[in-house]
Amino acid sequence: MLSLFFVDQLSAGTTQELGGDEGHHAVAVMRLGIGEQIKIADGAGNWVSGTITEVNKKSLKIDVAQRGSAQAGKPELIVVQAVTKSDRTKEMLELLTVGGADQIIPWQAERCISKWQNDSAQKWQSAIKEAAKQSRRVKLPVLGDEVTTNQLIKLFQPADKVVILHESASIGISQLNLSNEFARIILIIGPEGGISDAEISQLEAAGAVTARMGELVLRSAHAGFAALSAVQSSIGRW
Repeated sequence: MLSLFFVDQLSAGTTQELGGDEGHHAVAVMRLGIGEQIKIADGAGNWVSGTITEVNKKSLKIDVAQRGSAQAGKPELIVVQAVTKSDRTKEMLELLTVGGADQIIPWQAERCISKWQNDSAQKWQSAIKEAAKQSRRVKLPVLGDEVTTNQLIKLFQPADKVVILHESASIGISQLNLSNEFARIILIIGPEGGISDAEISQLEAAGAVTARMGELVLRSAHAGFAALSAVQSSIGRW
């Protein structure tokens, strides 16, 4: 597969320039040269591919041979992820990105050890982009605003299926009716310390259901990927 790079906006013409940090990485780190082929995307699903025809110190240019657009699937898959410890954040975001999350919403749950910082959104977005490049994903997951529990429940819509993943649930995720009939499937992943009883009660009162993934307890950083895998299989996408 072709190496993937991102730009803020694609050209509508027959050539496409890759500059900035992405261009510098392609030229100085990957040492790509004239004649090699790459793909360039705008992060919203649109992409072009072609052969490199010009290489400068910190940028390159391709002749566009193909262009296309990745269409959003239905239902939209949203992962509400409790803010993880800093040493697990990158791994968590890599897994959610390659697992097919359409949107990732940071959740400041009651038992979160880490707190959302001023630069957290920038760091999360950077990790998402790197994971998308590695997996050749042209449409980046949307990073939502950080929310509290009260703010989270206000995001729920009547056509959503909202699932809280918790080890004490009486039913497994495979027993839920997860299908393409829902507009959005929202998966709620708690922190390492677990979701509090008060939070579960509040979320269930807002329409969420609680399910478990087997008998073993997963790390917060890994649970979202496992849940996405189960859902992708249930809706026939995998």
